[in-house]
Amino acid sequence: MKTGTLHQDNIFHGITLVASAVFMIAFMNALAKFLSAGYHPIEIVFYRNVLILLALVTYFSLRGQWHTLRTNRLKAQLLRGIVGTGGVVSAFWAVSELPLADAVTIMYSAPLFVTILSYPLLREKVGPYRIAAVIIGFAGVAIVAAPGGNSLPLLGVSFALCTAMLQGLTQTMLRDLGHTEPTMTTVFYFITIGTIITGIGVPFVWTGGPQIEDGGLLILLALAGGLQQILKTRGYALAPIVVTSPLNYTGLIWAALFGWAIWQDVPGYNVLIGGTLIIACNVIILWREQALKKKKIAPLA
Repeated sequence: MKTGTLHQDNIFHGITLVASAVFMIAFMNALAKFLSAGYHPIEIVFYRNVLILLALVTYFSLRGQWHTLRTNRLKAQLLRGIVGTGGVVSAFWAVSELPLADAVTIMYSAPLFVTILSYPLLREKVGPYRIAAVIIGFAGVAIVAAPGGNSLPLLGVSFALCTAMLQGLTQTMLRDLGHTEPTMTTVFYFITIGTIITGIGVPFVWTGGPQIEDGGLLILLALAGGLQQILKTRGYALAPIVVTSPLNYTGLIWAALFGWAIWQDVPGYNVLIGGTLIIACNVIILWREQALKKKKIAPLA
C-alpha cells in the first residue's frame, strides 16, 4: 500500500510540475516574441542561456555540489543539448514570425513527427491508425498555416514545424535521462551546451548587444527558461508520457491569452479547427501506443 501511494504521489507531483512548465514555456515564448523586435532569435537564446548558466554556477558553488555533474551518459547529454538548443532557437524564431497562438498550434504537431521517425529510428511498426492520424494531423497544420489562401509566412511555419520535430525528440530524451540522471545535472549540461552553440552563432547575427532597458525582460526570460527546464525535466521523470502529454495543450490557452493581451491577436477559426484536428490526432496516436503496449504485456502476464 505504501509503495502504491508513493507512486500515485509521484504521478501527481509530475503532473503539477509539467503543467507549471507549460505555463513557463508560454510566458517565455511571449517574452521572446516581444524581444524579437530588437534582437535576433539566436541572440535571445544566448542571453537567456548566459544568465541561466550564471545562476547555475552560483547554485552549485554555494551548495558545493559540483560532484553531481559527473555523468556516465555524456553522449546522451550532448545529444540532448544539441537537439534541445535547436528546438529553443527554432521556437523563438517561429514566434518572431507568427502570431503566438498560431506558432504554438503548429508546434503541437510534435507527436506526429515522433510517429514518423519511430520506424527509421526505432524500427517500430507504424500501423494504419497512426498513419491516418499523422495524415489528418498534418492536414490540421495546413489549415492553420494557410487559411483560405491567406498564408502565414513560410519561414515562420517552417521553424514552427522544425520546433515540433525537435521537441518530440527532446521529450523522449528527457524521459530516458530522467531515469538515471539528476534533474539539475541534465539542466546544467543542456544550458552549457546551448550557451556554446549560440555563442558561436551570435557574431553572425549581432545587433549591438543587450540594451539596459531590456535587462528586466531578459532576466524574466532567463528565469522562465530555467524554471521550465527544471520543472519539465523532473516532471517527465516522475510521470509517464501518457499522463503528461495532454497537459502540453494547455499551452495554447496561455499563448492565446498572451497574444490577445500584448498584441491584440485573436486566434481565427482556422487555428481553432486546425488545432482541434492536431490535438485529436495526437490523442489517437497516444491511445494507440498505449493499446499496443498493453498487448505486448498481456502475454507475459
